[in-house]
Amino acid sequence: MTASARMLDDADVLFVVWDGQPARGYGGTADVAVEARRREVPVRVFWPDGARRD
Repeated sequence: MTASARMLDDADVLFVVWDGQPARGYGGTADVAVEARRREVPVRVFWPDGARRD
């Protein structure tokens, strides 16, 4: 998560491939997306085949 937070310091937008599930450990995709949104960095999600959009 530390590396992801550092990356977000310089990001204009975050692109993620995400299955929509919660992180399976601290620093997973869900955690990074939430942190980006908290920082008001736009998040663009690419959904893999079979992913659920709850």
